[in-house]
Amino acid sequence: MNTKTTSNPTALHNAFTVVELLVVIVIAVLLLTIAVPAFKSTIYSSNRSLAVNALEASSIMARDAAINTGKDGAVVFVYDPDVQRINIIPAIRVGTIRETTTAQGGPGGGFASGFGDQPYFDRDVFVPAPVGQVLSLPANWMVRGYAAPGMLIDTDSAGGEAATWYNSQVYGDGNASSIIKDDAHWVFPETGFFPRGSQVNGGNLDGGLDSVNDRIATSRQTFMIRFDARTGAVSRDTRSALFVDPRNSRERVYGDRPNPREQTLRVDLAEDLEVWAVRVLNSPDLTGDGLAYGRDDEELRKQLVGTASNDTVLVKPVSRVSLYDERELSLGLGARGLNADTNTIYLPHDQDDRDVNIQFDLALFDGSPDINTDDDIRNRLNQWIDGDTDFNDQINFDDEPLSRLYLVQSYTGELKEVLR
Repeated sequence: MNTKTTSNPTALHNAFTVVELLVVIVIAVLLLTIAVPAFKSTIYSSNRSLAVNALEASSIMARDAAINTGKDGAVVFVYDPDVQRINIIPAIRVGTIRETTTAQGGPGGGFASGFGDQPYFDRDVFVPAPVGQVLSLPANWMVRGYAAPGMLIDTDSAGGEAATWYNSQVYGDGNASSIIKDDAHWVFPETGFFPRGSQVNGGNLDGGLDSVNDRIATSRQTFMIRFDARTGAVSRDTRSALFVDPRNSRERVYGDRPNPREQTLRVDLAEDLEVWAVRVLNSPDLTGDGLAYGRDDEELRKQLVGTASNDTVLVKPVSRVSLYDERELSLGLGARGLNADTNTIYLPHDQDDRDVNIQFDLALFDGSPDINTDDDIRNRLNQWIDGDTDFNDQINFDDEPLSRLYLVQSYTGELKEVLR
C-alpha cells in the first residue's frame, strides 16, 4: 500500500519568524524602558511620603509624651551607619548631672574633676520614653538640624565659653574661638561615628574605666526637638543635654564577670533605662566604698552618664529641621556617590583609633574643581540645604531646592513646612 507524506500548513503558521521575535523583543524593551523609571518614581514618592509622615508625627508624639508623663519630652534624631537609617526616638527627662568645667579652654574645651567654686554645666539627662514609638525613615532619607549662629558654643555658670557640641574637625574642633562656631550650620546626627569600645571619649578601647579629667565631650552628638512638661509647648531651654543611648559593644566596664553591685551600673544590663539612669544620677555611693558623694562617686557618675561617656549622646534643642535624600545631596554637591559603608558623605569611624571624630569622605569629591577641603563641603552643604542649589549665594528662580525645611510651631509642636 502506497502512502503519501504531506506537509502540515497549520504547523507552519503556528511558528514564529525571526522578524516576529525581534518585534516582540523590541516591544518588551520599550515597555521596560517606560515602566522601570515609572516604578522607581513610584517607590521614590512612596518613600518620600513615609519620611514626611514620620517626621511630622514625631514632634506630636514628643509633645504628647511630655504632657502624659509630666516630664519634659523630646524626640532625638539618631543615625547608625550599621543599619544606615535615621531613627527618631521619643525621650523624657529623668534628671540633671552637674559637671565642672575648664571652659574656654583651648582645643577640647575639656572637663575637669573638682568641686567647690569651680564653674559648671548643668545638663539635663533624657532616656527613651516608655510610651511612643521609635520611627525609622526609609533608606537614604535623612534629617539635619539647624544650629543657629553661635549655637556651637556653651556658656558655663561663670560665663566661660566651651566648644563641646559638634566639636569635630568639620566644625572647628573644640576651639571656642574658631570663626566656624559663629556661623549657622545644618548638622547631621553624628551618633554612630565613634570608638564603640571606649567607655569615655579618648579612653582605652577595652571598655575599662578611665579618668574624664580634661577629656573632650563624646563624639556622639545630635539634636532634638524639646517640649515643656508644664505646657506642652516647645521648650525655651536651649542648653545642651544628654541622651542615654547604650552603644553596641561587648567592651564594658567591669569586664565579662561583674559582681551584683557592678551589674547595676552596667547600662547594657539594665532592664529599664529610666530606672538605671535615675539610680546613677541620684545614688550617693556609686562606688560602694561607704563614702557618700565622694570624689570617686562623682568621677564614676560622669564616666557612666556624663558628657564624656560614649553611652550618652550630647544633644541640643533645635526649632528647625530639614528632610532630604542623601543621594540628591551627594549629587548636588558634586560627589560621585555615597560612601559604601555609611551610605552617607561621611567616612566610617576607624574602630582602632580612639581620637578621630567624624570626617567627610573627601575621596567622593575627587575630580571636583570646587571642592578640596572640609570647609568647601560644609559651606556648600549649608547652601544646598537652604535651597541655593546653584551656589551663587542667593536663592532665586534658578535654584531647584530638593530639601524640605520645617519650622517647629511653638505652642502646637507641629512641623510647618517653609516654602521657598
